[in-house]
Amino acid sequence: LFERQLETLKKCGIDNIVVATGYKEEVIPGDGVTKVYNKDYATTNMIASLFCAEEHIKGNLIISYGDIIYSENVLNSLMENENDIVIASDEDWRPYWESRCEDPLDDAESFEKGEGDKVRSLGKKANSIEEIEGQFIGLIKLTAEGCRVLKEEYHSCNKDASCRENAWNSGRDLKNAYMTDLMNHLASMDELHYHTINRGWFEVDNLYDLELLKINIT
Repeated sequence: LFERQLETLKKCGIDNIVVATGYKEEVIPGDGVTKVYNKDYATTNMIASLFCAEEHIKGNLIISYGDIIYSENVLNSLMENENDIVIASDEDWRPYWESRCEDPLDDAESFEKGEGDKVRSLGKKANSIEEIEGQFIGLIKLTAEGCRVLKEEYHSCNKDASCRENAWNSGRDLKNAYMTDLMNHLASMDELHYHTINRGWFEVDNLYDLELLKINIT
């Protein structure tokens, strides 16, 4: 998965690549990438890992989850979006989720659209298919201004004791906050846009997902 991401990133003209590592850090290839180690990986979550690499959160930036692969078309189209903070959202998510699990609601998260391609909310437990108007795939694009806003909101939370204990009203402390917790907070500020895609990506959470991926890309 990592090697496929590297190949796609480089084909799309991205060669300044930083990897936040933790478990099995030693098996991640280091050639041509900068590795940033989260020594507390066993007791923290995504936001903590992201901000281990804070010095690299600047300029035009792509943030990608490590358990996904995506096509050049998906990445290129996202990079062409001119908004400051944009997430890729798959509108054709449902057949894919139905192939992965018996009930899509067991895994798919809520996604509510607003006007002007803005996200109203996301990342919650969905009670019905109607609450899922797309699916965030784990791919985010930021401009320099977007990076500034992202860091400002993180540090604002870190300075507030109540927010550190309940990051952006997620029910999780800041060290264990998910990426979707921060994205949902940005959506509440009217700062988060979505970019529509229709497939062109895969997520691997388990061996079944891996087999599904192999079937679909061979």
